[in-house]
Amino acid sequence: MKTLIKSLTLVLVALFVLTNNTNAQDKKIKKDAEVTFSVSIDCPSCVKKLEAKLPFENGVKDLKVDLTSKTVWFKYQTDKTTKEKLASALDKLGYPAKEVEPKK
Repeated sequence: MKTLIKSLTLVLVALFVLTNNTNAQDKKIKKDAEVTFSVSIDCPSCVKKLEAKLPFENGVKDLKVDLTSKTVWFKYQTDKTTKEKLASALDKLGYPAKEVEPKK
């Protein structure tokens, strides 16, 4: 009887741990966001400057700088940065940013 109770307890604990682990993974997926900014870039050296500096901003997972449309697209972690902080980082580099809707 004691063995049966211990076995059931072990199974319940294992189910509890596995369920919580799955929930934690789901929360991480939901913490990424995307934003596109319009910036005043006009040459390839501007693009290189942004591509060299911006990946090191806290929370930035990916970025794309497009010279033809003069936009910068970010994929970032919402628990580490915000749209406002990313816009401020662009401004500090000399490129005032305005949020725009991404092209689909």
